[in-house]
Amino acid sequence: MGESAVAELTSYELVERLQAVHSRIAVGQAEEAELMTQLYRLRRAQQLELGVRAVHAGEDAATEIAVALKVSQRQADVMIGFGLDLDARLPHVREAFAAGRIDLPRARAIRDVLLNVSDDLVALVEPRIAEYAVTADPSRVKRTLRRWLLELDPAGQAECRKAAEADRYVTVSAADNGTAILDGVLPAAGAQALYERLREMASTQCCGNDPRTANQRRADALVSLADGTNRLTCQCADPNCPRVATPDQPVSPRKALVQVGVSAETLAGMRDNPALLAGFGAIDADLARQIARHAHFEIITDIATPDASAAGSDATADESETRYRPALRLAGRVRALDGNCRAPGCMVPAASTDLDHQDRFNHRAPESGGRTTESNLGCRCRRHHRLKTLADNGANGWQIIHHSNRRVEWRSPTGESITTSPEGMKFLFPRVQVPPVTAHGVPTPEPVEPLINPGRVMNELAELVHVYCTPTQRRRKPTRRQAKVPEYSDNAPF
Repeated sequence: MGESAVAELTSYELVERLQAVHSRIAVGQAEEAELMTQLYRLRRAQQLELGVRAVHAGEDAATEIAVALKVSQRQADVMIGFGLDLDARLPHVREAFAAGRIDLPRARAIRDVLLNVSDDLVALVEPRIAEYAVTADPSRVKRTLRRWLLELDPAGQAECRKAAEADRYVTVSAADNGTAILDGVLPAAGAQALYERLREMASTQCCGNDPRTANQRRADALVSLADGTNRLTCQCADPNCPRVATPDQPVSPRKALVQVGVSAETLAGMRDNPALLAGFGAIDADLARQIARHAHFEIITDIATPDASAAGSDATADESETRYRPALRLAGRVRALDGNCRAPGCMVPAASTDLDHQDRFNHRAPESGGRTTESNLGCRCRRHHRLKTLADNGANGWQIIHHSNRRVEWRSPTGESITTSPEGMKFLFPRVQVPPVTAHGVPTPEPVEPLINPGRVMNELAELVHVYCTPTQRRRKPTRRQAKVPEYSDNAPF
């Protein structure tokens, strides 16, 4: 199609055609995966009849496909395995994929998460995740599916996580033009801690005139951690740069920040609901409790509490609400409730986002509206903060509408609409209560020497449980119950 023809289309027609093309591509990819699988089965059957050992029969089908399609053998192997799983264990995903309702990235996201899950559990969750994936992006599909699995089978998922951690690695391979590719698999908490440390160095140790991109600064920060300097050097070439380190500046080691949202009952061992590791997604209760051994934690109740600065009087509260920057306690609560950026498909952790006023703050007359309150603040990364600001100014055609329970509706210029819900609340105040499974023999590795004395943390937690849990709840014995998909999950909004 020529440029002139495209120019004649309205934005609505462009989006409609784009959706149609994307769906047709998905249909073609589904057919391609099915044909690869059929060729593999054909070659395997032929070779088994000729006496080839079962472990090797059909493996050269990937080579045949690679030659025919001019793709890598590894790519063909992956697609054959993917097609076999669709046929054997994921019928609803296969159907949605073949019809173009979900695309290859979403279908593979489901398959990857369910790869080592028991057949019984797959049969339980696969129909609903296939339906959910129609309106969700791949990263959200993965995060939601992981949470469901942790709610349904906490013991099994904890064992899978420990097995996966045992396969951790870091490798370096040569790339082009004097560069190398660093690849690795790390435990989730450690990987997130590393990334947050690099992000912090990249954003705090260089001034705004540094010519490098954020990606380049993070890469340089990793090298500085490895070579022992532990600090980035700003490249702005300004001798008066405010971020220049003095020669006698001490290098003080610090613990990288990771943020975990978890219910008090789970932290106390009374439940085994999953927790939220910011920037990653759902983690099992056992891992959350391991992280908590060395953590500082903040109590977040499910009822909005007055800000600490507002405890004195109504006048002080009004003053706090008409101040542009929220107090630390309010900011921490909003970030904990939201969990990550509230834009659809955005996984930026709440700790790395801006706190944006939904109703615009009036700097000239703060008392007239747009107050700094929990209900009027939301987490948005810098990119989606700009989108919201442009929308408020009528400059991009978007509409961002707040609904009850911190739900945010995003309407695109062509009328597409999607509503996001706060990710953190699902983990802080879970609606499905998962009984503890520690009594069923899930092994816990020996803890490393604590970096801080955990006695204070556990004493505070015990006090918290006694405050928020009745004696009956504390004495209640866990009961075995049949696993089921949470009723609210099949149509859960973003």
